[in-house]
Amino acid sequence: MDMKEWRRELGLQILVAALLLSLACIGCVSSRTIADRALHAPNQQIKLPKEFQHLDATLATNFPIQRIAVGPPPATLELMVLEPGDYDAKLTSTITPHHPRKRNDRHRYDFNFSFNFSNLNPKPRPGTNDLRGTIFLLHGYGLNKEIMLPWGLVLAKAGYRVVLVDLRGHGRSTGDRIYFGGIERTDLVQCLDALVQRRVCEGPVGVLGISYGAVLALQWAAIDPRVHSVTAISPYPDPGTAADRYLQTFAPNLTWRTDRKVAALVASRLAGFPDLATETAIRQIKHPILFVRGEQDEVCLREDLSRFQTAAPPGSEIKEVPLANHLVVGMCINQLRGPVIDWFHNRLAR
Repeated sequence: MDMKEWRRELGLQILVAALLLSLACIGCVSSRTIADRALHAPNQQIKLPKEFQHLDATLATNFPIQRIAVGPPPATLELMVLEPGDYDAKLTSTITPHHPRKRNDRHRYDFNFSFNFSNLNPKPRPGTNDLRGTIFLLHGYGLNKEIMLPWGLVLAKAGYRVVLVDLRGHGRSTGDRIYFGGIERTDLVQCLDALVQRRVCEGPVGVLGISYGAVLALQWAAIDPRVHSVTAISPYPDPGTAADRYLQTFAPNLTWRTDRKVAALVASRLAGFPDLATETAIRQIKHPILFVRGEQDEVCLREDLSRFQTAAPPGSEIKEVPLANHLVVGMCINQLRGPVIDWFHNRLAR
């Protein structure tokens, strides 16, 4: 697969979550149906293009795959492991705001991301063979572990073993529905247990998550003291608020009343689980947190991060990416590479 195809598929994956909810809203679709789809396993609703499946298979033959049974309810998670080293990746990312011609385009961004690598066998980092630690990467809603590969290559070059996770109901993992952290936080504890037992996970543990993955990262860190550092990109306050803001932004054909009904239904169907408010999780974390949002983020607002920082341990920081909205901020490698690497170096030092 050449670099042009790789660029196109990355763009498709970044937009696929918005496409799912937008398609659900075409015609006379009830609030109940939209809420059902929001909680149903995304990998049972979204089919990856054949080209991307080919890329997925190519990566699986070059990077070790781990499968871990979790639950209850039972599921099997698939993880991909990158060893530390330089993969000769040339990473670039750019954002250009799109000037809309019609209402449905008002939040569209022209986003280009590409990388080219000539060698899937990493070169050792010059001057050291030490492993700095292990960093887990958690993708956004509706996406999969492969979308996190650029971050994996960046952090592997910085000296970390990197674990890319297909969350429950996503990618090649199983599970019929998702729980916005009510079950997934325990899945991740079980993943770390298994990887430590298999001697895959060594040294201090960090996690970087985007949107849905950022919230799960915070919920995991709240109950697992082995997680020493979190970078949370575009975390939302709670599932109901996320659904409401997401629909208002990316499903413009819905009415305000429908948005609110969907949000209330999503929240009510998660009511039997522990408190899923992101701020509640943050108050239980002992280590400083790096929060990131896009300047134009429609789901993670500036006041959200201000409130999160107040609830977080001393030393927590906020980074805002100019121009970026919710769909693209997580892949702004050029803007975030330095701050994220510095953050993990300072927080995961042995």
